[in-house]
Parts: sequence; structure tokens; C-alpha cells
Amino acid sequence: MRDPGPADPPDRRPALADDPASRGRLTRASAELMAALLAAISVLTALVLWHLARRGRLIRERLGSPRQVRWPDRAEGPDRTEGPDRIEGPDRTEEP
Repeated sequence: MRDPGPADPPDRRPALADDPASRGRLTRASAELMAALLAAISVLTALVLWHLARRGRLIRERLGSPRQVRWPDRAEGPDRTEGPDRIEGPDRTEEP
């Protein structure tokens, strides 16, 4: 059979936090880690925003100029967007 040994490995954090010299180093190390993480996230965010702006600018440059649209005058004829003249063919509301 296997020897069970110690039940739990000793926790090193309380021992480090009790020593005043170690506490300062631990605080400084965690602060530097947080600062590095914040800097990395900031750089990645800036790169994503730069990429999206650049891609949008390139897509816009490749598009043609806007087409000229001539809107019909109301005096030319009846409005064909509403009414029975809009649908050609059999009435689609009745069942066959």
C-alpha cells in the first residue's frame, strides 16, 4: 500500500504575507503583473481599433462614387406603390 504522507501541502501564501520584506516584494510583483496585463489589453484594443478603421477606409476607397438617382415627379402619374395596380396577376388573397 501507498504511504498517505501529509494530508495537504503547506500553504506558502500566509508565510510570505507574514514577513514584512516578503510582503512588499509580493505586493510589488502583483502590481507589476497587473500593470503588464493592463498594458497588453490596451495595446490589443488599440490594434483592433486601428485595424477596423483601416479596413473601413480601404473598403470605402474601393467603392464607386454614389449613383445619381432621379426621383419621379408626382405629376407624372399615379403612385404605383399602393393600391390594386401594384400586383399583377391573380389576386393572392383568395384561396384557389
